[in-house]
Amino acid sequence: MAIIIVDLSLMLKKLLSLFLILLISCGGGGGGGGSDDGGGTGPTDPAPVAIFSGSPTSGPVPLTVGFLSGSTNATTHAWDFDNDGSPDASGSSVSYTYENTGTYSVSLTVTSSGGTDTTTKTDYITVNAVPPTAAFFGAPTSGTPELRVQFTNTSSQYTQSSWSFGDGSTSSEDSPIHTYTATGDYDVSLSVTGEGGSNTVNESAYITLTDIATPAMIVDSKYTDTTTGSSVALDIKVLGVTGLAAAQAKLTFDTSALTIGDVTAGDFLTGNTDPLFIVTNEDGAVTIYTSSLSSDQPTSDGDGVIATVNFTVNGSTNTNLNFDSANTIMLDVNGANIAINGLENGYLILE
Repeated sequence: MAIIIVDLSLMLKKLLSLFLILLISCGGGGGGGGSDDGGGTGPTDPAPVAIFSGSPTSGPVPLTVGFLSGSTNATTHAWDFDNDGSPDASGSSVSYTYENTGTYSVSLTVTSSGGTDTTTKTDYITVNAVPPTAAFFGAPTSGTPELRVQFTNTSSQYTQSSWSFGDGSTSSEDSPIHTYTATGDYDVSLSVTGEGGSNTVNESAYITLTDIATPAMIVDSKYTDTTTGSSVALDIKVLGVTGLAAAQAKLTFDTSALTIGDVTAGDFLTGNTDPLFIVTNEDGAVTIYTSSLSSDQPTSDGDGVIATVNFTVNGSTNTNLNFDSANTIMLDVNGANIAINGLENGYLILE
């Protein structure tokens, strides 16, 4: 019978060497110290996560939105408010104003030593158009025919205008001028349209025209379209008078806009003899006096021209020819005053 002799100490050494090899390959250390000298991986920084919210997320233009980052493990923040690929702001709490209508996607990119993360909220912000509001005023709003009214559009958030003047006339101009030719009350409406919709305002009996009270003295024509350098002739007329024997009219004007020329007598007080006719020029004023000298027609009734005044237009803006009411009179055959109930100035409109 064979006898096997086993060397236990040698076997133990081999087993211990195998154990150490296995321990090292599994990341274990060679000793009891805290250092990692055996080739294993150390701890790493956590990756950032991009999170954000905004408020409000919809509203009328211009819309200011506040954005707040709720990101974790982030050290920098880059915001792209219209998702065009270019950063618009930095910081964890920011605001941005949207100046144009539309729908906008928003992106936030955060970074740290642990990496980078981006989140995008598609169609997150909606900026709505503001509805238009129609509004206007006109001047003057009352008078006698013809009445030339300047309308001014004070609407907001609009791109197109549509006017109705109440006499069958319309306009699409922004701030038109309209002339009313007949007595009555006129409703005026304005409709405006914009990106946010449409709106209409109606003003009932906004314009009122009444017949001029007589006896009256007027500049005819009331409105004269002209140009710089032009000559204009304006009649001084009486309306609805009875028993007129003499009249005086004093007119004032801007000498930088008008240069007075010839002043000639009208035929209203002409009978078998031309009327007395006296013209007195002052700086910026002219006084015209006329009276009947006719035995066959000492007085006149009705409507007629007592004088014609010629001017040269010097200025480049609209100007007026105005009655001086304190020095404008009508007299009967006895020299008594005839009450003047209406005066109407003249207006030169330069094109």
